[in-house]
Amino acid sequence: MSSYQQQNPGYDQYGGNPYGGQGGYNTSGNPYGGQQNLNPPPLVQRQSATSDYSQTDGQPYNTLPTQAPTVLSNQDFLSRVDAVRKQITSLSGQVSAIASAHQRAISSPDGSLSSQVESLVSQTQILNTQIKDQIKFLETDAARSGGNVTKDSQIRNLKSQFKSQLEQYQQEEATYKKRYQDQIARQYRIVNPDATEEEVHEAAQANWGDEGVFQTALKSNRSGAATSVLGAVRARHNDIQKIEQTLLELSQLFQDLAETVVIQESAVKATEEQTDNVVKDTENANVQLTKGVKSARNARKLKWWCLGLVLLVMIVLGLALGIYFGVTVPNRNK
Repeated sequence: MSSYQQQNPGYDQYGGNPYGGQGGYNTSGNPYGGQQNLNPPPLVQRQSATSDYSQTDGQPYNTLPTQAPTVLSNQDFLSRVDAVRKQITSLSGQVSAIASAHQRAISSPDGSLSSQVESLVSQTQILNTQIKDQIKFLETDAARSGGNVTKDSQIRNLKSQFKSQLEQYQQEEATYKKRYQDQIARQYRIVNPDATEEEVHEAAQANWGDEGVFQTALKSNRSGAATSVLGAVRARHNDIQKIEQTLLELSQLFQDLAETVVIQESAVKATEEQTDNVVKDTENANVQLTKGVKSARNARKLKWWCLGLVLLVMIVLGLALGIYFGVTVPNRNK
């Protein structure tokens, strides 16, 4: 195990495979696609002294706040930037460890050391994802800050450092891919010493995982030594496939970094629009509630007017009957 791994015992708890049973090269899909639960801590939200829906001063509802989500202070922002820079420094050490592991694997007569490379690459995938997520988080905060020169400058420098380290990693992987192909060509010449340059080149590019290709290479030489050499060729071909997968993942990571600003600005805009809609809905609810209260008051007034009118009618009717029976009827009898 490399000295870097000895200095970082935290990785050993995964048993050399931080993906829980799947090798870092063999992971289907994109390990940088955000499927890991590595989100940065959320921004601190200020608490309102009163409920958004409390009734105060005779108002049915308080108006919801319209300001954008809370942003980090410059001090907190710079603290997180420093933490990400330390992660990028760790990434540099990881890349160097991977290069050393590749060198040992090439010097090995078989593919027994490939697992060390695979473990280091898996660890580096996790670290790259963490750095990318932190940069996205900080870039979103800078966008919400509305032209904060300090934050914008720090984000540009941070992304530049990360991209520079990724480019170095990309270059190392491409270099060792070429060296693995050169080794395949040399081993193929051992099995087929009469092969032409074109045949050797095709062998270096061939899919040695295909049993048909393997058997074809054995046609001219079926000795035990040839079988052993071609077995080593297969192992090198597997290493090349893993490197190609890493290069694809790095390419996707570059694209994710380039799209961060657009994606996050759209998300912020959507949040602000949603807040505006909530404010409008609340204001409409206030209007409707005010109308309802007014209608209820009018209904109570109408009820009292109706009751008063009924009482008045009953009084008039009582007076009329009293006069009729008290005055008119006795006069008739006389």
